[in-house]
Amino acid sequence: MTRYLLYFLTGVATATVILFFRGYVSVPHNVYSDVALMAGMALFGLASWVTLFRIKLGALLALLCSLAMVPWLVRVGLRVWDASINAPQVLQIVHAAMAVLAFFSLVVSARYMFSRGSWGAGTAAPGFVLKLLLALIPLAVVTGWLLVMDKV
Repeated sequence: MTRYLLYFLTGVATATVILFFRGYVSVPHNVYSDVALMAGMALFGLASWVTLFRIKLGALLALLCSLAMVPWLVRVGLRVWDASINAPQVLQIVHAAMAVLAFFSLVVSARYMFSRGSWGAGTAAPGFVLKLLLALIPLAVVTGWLLVMDKV
């Protein structure tokens, strides 16, 4: 259950930050932000849901999504933390929070992928009905994204 929440929160935060800066600050699109946006969408829309049903497959997908976010985080970090740019402190805090979330998602998914005894460890899985209810959240968000994708 906590893996679901971690992946969901990391994916939503990544997508929200990228879309916010594209929409309100007019940061131009680049390949790094496009890949990170798609990885964030897949992380909360698919990996979090698959993790509820198949831990190994969900952890593999989450690991790939987390790795896809790293180049964007590094590129943004180089700009935000550059002393000559003198970025506002709120941007540094947002970047640090995003980096921590992505790092935890990466570590957790790597732990479940590469550790032998980790499959039985962790929190208990929710019941089937709760899994279906939790699955509706990312599906609703992905549906909303598909409806407004051309406008963003």
